[in-house]
Amino acid sequence: MSATLHGHISSNLPPGGTNLVVRFFTPNTQTEVMKACSPTDASGYFTIYGITPGTYDVGIKNDGSLSNLAQDQTFTEGNTTEIDFGAIRMGDLNNDDYVTGVDRGIMYLWWNVGGDCYGYAGNWLIPQCPSPPPGGVCYGYVIS
Repeated sequence: MSATLHGHISSNLPPGGTNLVVRFFTPNTQTEVMKACSPTDASGYFTIYGITPGTYDVGIKNDGSLSNLAQDQTFTEGNTTEIDFGAIRMGDLNNDDYVTGVDRGIMYLWWNVGGDCYGYAGNWLIPQCPSPPPGGVCYGYVIS
């Protein structure tokens, strides 16, 4: 059996929500144990299934945002852990987890130019969810 994460972000989400990359780390390290992806709904809720039970620091990031980290989260077999990650802080267009002049340069370069996805540049920076199942929805699941 496995555990489940039911998470929430608060932010000015685009209609229909946003895609998140969710990473599970050994507590107090940068050692990634698992990685998953999931779309949020329009209210910012998302679910990840298939989590190996244990205690992790859980980080989330969407395209163009800084990471949010919830530390020492315990996942138990057959149960759902609820985490509110708070507001997503935008501005990290080069995906280095800092907002600097480089990000501003990317924004100026792509100002008023529609991107391939969601109408803004930078979506190519986020690891994409694997091919959606029939019905076109990318459900939350562990991908590595």
